[in-house]
Amino acid sequence: MLRTITIAALCINIEHIGRILLSDSERLVFNYGMAFSLLSDYPSLTSWLSVIATLMLLAVFIFVRLNEGERLGYSIMLGGALSNCAEKLILGYVIDWIHLPFIPLTINLADVEVVLGALIAFLSFAV
Repeated sequence: MLRTITIAALCINIEHIGRILLSDSERLVFNYGMAFSLLSDYPSLTSWLSVIATLMLLAVFIFVRLNEGERLGYSIMLGGALSNCAEKLILGYVIDWIHLPFIPLTINLADVEVVLGALIAFLSFAV
């Protein structure tokens, strides 16, 4: 469990340190919704959904037996989810700062962590 907490904490810190060091403060996007700004007119709802999703990830660690690859994937996902959840609860929005040049989309590292963690967990489960 300590490894899970450490990986999740590293993911949270990487998101925030990366934003400080690498972002252009004039190009920050304040996302009041969820992925792709879905439900941005309902910030309270998206905050609650973020909390629920994060609690569900925590429940996986408590109640589901995971192999090492799945545990790594879920730990990375949890770090990204906690980072976004904390921003939603404290600020009311998530700060997106990575501009993808090939598609008109702005994301943050926490989003990348959630997707990467899900991919690792899926591949570990499938193998």
